[in-house]
Amino acid sequence: MTKIQKRVITGVILCIVIGILISRTVKPSNILVVEDVITGKQTEIAVPSNTFVLGYIHSVLLTPAEEYFFIDEQQQLNLQKTIYESFGVGLPYSQDQDWEFEIVDGKFILYVDRTMDVINMVISPIPDHWIEAEGEIYKLIDLVSEPEDAIKIYAKKSYIFGL
Repeated sequence: MTKIQKRVITGVILCIVIGILISRTVKPSNILVVEDVITGKQTEIAVPSNTFVLGYIHSVLLTPAEEYFFIDEQQQLNLQKTIYESFGVGLPYSQDQDWEFEIVDGKFILYVDRTMDVINMVISPIPDHWIEAEGEIYKLIDLVSEPEDAIKIYAKKSYIFGL
């Protein structure tokens, strides 16, 4: 076997090994995108579990509220439940649908079934908005260029590197 043949075989084997490594470590995943509508700045959050929580402190009642979402195969955001501690402006106080409701440890849990393509909101430092995904908390005020910028939150399919 000539030197050139050995190099070609080594190169082919190296390409195969690299291809196997890439195929085992790069996986499709849903990505949550937080986009500053004013500047176009985007923050991408990997969500391989397809679940995330959008939370905030209610600006009048100063109690936490959390909305639990699931990202479906069409990258739509499915609101599954809302957990909050008090009734007031902006918080559910009656059922528009035949959704289940319970009180657990002093918290109100409203089980809902609402699907949306995008969440539009304005970020204010007062309500302390955040997203929790994969055990990490992202403060939305840190993801915008200026306080009170409008944002939109949506999901897209992408690939992530993971071992």
